[in-house]
Amino acid sequence: MGDHSSEKLTAREMVRAHAYPILATIGSLSLVTMALLQIPGAVRDHRYNLCIDEQVKLRQASNLAAQEGPGKLIYLKAVQHCEGL
Repeated sequence: MGDHSSEKLTAREMVRAHAYPILATIGSLSLVTMALLQIPGAVRDHRYNLCIDEQVKLRQASNLAAQEGPGKLIYLKAVQHCEGL
C-alpha cells in the first residue's frame, strides 16, 4: 500500500495493509510444517520397501530358480518378515 508515514491510517486501512503479509507468513509456515511432518513416514516407507526387495531377492534365489518373478507366497513371507510377524 505504499509509504504511509505522512498520513494517518484508519483501523480498516491498517488491517488491509498488514493482513496479507501476516496471512502469507502463516500459510508458508504451515506448508513447511506439513512438509517436515511427512519426512518420518517417507523414511519408514523407504526402509520398508528396501526390506521387502531384499527379502524377495533372498527368498527367490534360494527357493524357486525356475520361476520368472516372485510368487505370491514369497512376497507374503517377505511382508511377514518385514512387519515383524
